[in-house]
Amino acid sequence: MASVAPTINATTPEDYARRIDNVKPFASRIHVDVGDGVFTDVKTVGLAQVYDIDGVPMDLHLMMTHPEGQIENIIALQPSLVIVHFEAPFDRDSFFRELRSMEIRVGLAINVETTIEQAKDAIPNVDHLVVFTGRLGHNGGEFRVDCLEKIAAARAINPGLEIAVDGGLNQETSRLAIEAGADLLDVGSFIHDAADPEIAYVAVEAIAQGAS
Repeated sequence: MASVAPTINATTPEDYARRIDNVKPFASRIHVDVGDGVFTDVKTVGLAQVYDIDGVPMDLHLMMTHPEGQIENIIALQPSLVIVHFEAPFDRDSFFRELRSMEIRVGLAINVETTIEQAKDAIPNVDHLVVFTGRLGHNGGEFRVDCLEKIAAARAINPGLEIAVDGGLNQETSRLAIEAGADLLDVGSFIHDAADPEIAYVAVEAIAQGAS
């Protein structure tokens, strides 16, 4: 049975607060994007402006070229999971060791152009993998169904891996992701742009849990 993590991707503190307030009544897990404006062309709110929902685990997704430079700020947020990009040019192993010493799980994200073959040596060493099916750093956008093939390939390398799909998820594409074997749906615009975010969340959650 899979689950849903509403995504918080905001460029201003006001928008961040709005998105947190949207999902606070129902979220059991959240996925927070932080972009440096270099690794991705979107610069989001910074780590100093990020906060969670009391009692709700936070997955912190770092769309950064050098996240190791902010390790103290990252740890201070006490996320349950920190996700970095396979494509980012930094010492990932050292970074992961420091996070794990603080009992923080570590994850890897792969962009649409990156193949599982390219990332195969890194996949056994992480707890979580984000398979991107949309445009990194942008809310909404086209869903790349061909990227779902990466789920089975990654699980063949690391059977215990938690695998999330992120990008362009709605009711139709969420069903495709679940059928492909996703454990987690990171859903942004479909929830936040809905007339009633909770109704949108419940609709996707039903698909994730096999009720629809």
